[in-house]
Amino acid sequence: MKKIAILLIIFSTVLLGRTPESMSNIQRFTALDVHVTNFGTGLGGYYQFSPIGRFHPGINALFVIVSGKDEYTWYDIYGYPHVENEVSLNIINLGVNGKYHLFKGKLANTFSPFISAKIDYALALDTPEGVRFTEKIKHIDRVNGINTGFFGGVDFAVGEDYGFSIAIGNQWNYFERKVDNQKVWDGTSIVIQYGKIIP
Repeated sequence: MKKIAILLIIFSTVLLGRTPESMSNIQRFTALDVHVTNFGTGLGGYYQFSPIGRFHPGINALFVIVSGKDEYTWYDIYGYPHVENEVSLNIINLGVNGKYHLFKGKLANTFSPFISAKIDYALALDTPEGVRFTEKIKHIDRVNGINTGFFGGVDFAVGEDYGFSIAIGNQWNYFERKVDNQKVWDGTSIVIQYGKIIP
């Protein structure tokens, strides 16, 4: 019953709300930014400025919790979890990005396909594995780097005031030296954004 009620609210918002002509025409957009990659999961914020033709410039901040490709959890006979090949690493990305709307003015709908790219400052926070949190924060190894990514996706208007975006692509974190035995942390990324359209 709850699922049906939620679906009705979403559809009524979309059908009854006044929507912009296209997401490519909105002025500004601020959103919660979620990145799911094959090396970890990130949560952050995104702000999109007024468009310049088909181009929407933006800024972003992202905090990524890295899980190594060989990391896995197993449970003993008493139900206690044990992490093998643990990677205790977080990455902070701060930078700029841009979306290029491919069909601006050509689609009579509220969605808009785009391609995008970003370039960020990357800061790796490497902590010891297999110790308590209080010990981890006492021994943080900070490593500077750069992050870049390329994506393709679609923006959707959700009612009058909100927007939703989904994209898939690849991103790379290059560091000045090896972090957890890797100088480059990269992989396929799915990006999901949900936020408010600002007039």
